[in-house]
Amino acid sequence: MKHNYFLLLLVFLNVLCMPKNAYGDEVWSTEEYRVIYLEDRKNTAVWSYGDGLGHIFIDGLGGKFKNRGSYNGYWVQSTSSRRCDTYREGIDGEPNYHWGRFEITFIDPYFPSRWQAKFGLCDQNPTITLNGTPVGNFPTPVSPPKN
Repeated sequence: MKHNYFLLLLVFLNVLCMPKNAYGDEVWSTEEYRVIYLEDRKNTAVWSYGDGLGHIFIDGLGGKFKNRGSYNGYWVQSTSSRRCDTYREGIDGEPNYHWGRFEITFIDPYFPSRWQAKFGLCDQNPTITLNGTPVGNFPTPVSPPKN
């Protein structure tokens, strides 16, 4: 019996101490689509947009949930207005010739954060702007006073 209590206590402490991931808690609306944080693949965050229309891979964002800054990555989808000469890996690990560069800057240091991103086609400089606003019933955080 004592062993069962010890095991239960160990499981409880493990749950309390495990870091909480933001997956599923992070959903944003933009001028175009709803964007969802799907998963981390090592240090790369993987997002989905447009009900599975495409995916965004953001280098360096994976596992980072506070004090986010600016990051680079790329988007992929099954078709777009331009087929690129080179490919990027898609969500399924297969080569995809419909992709573009993606740059993002998080605006707020807290969770959930607004963001502004730019994207382009293939290797072209990103020029199209998207603004992400968190979706959900989150209290509006008050920014700390500036000294």
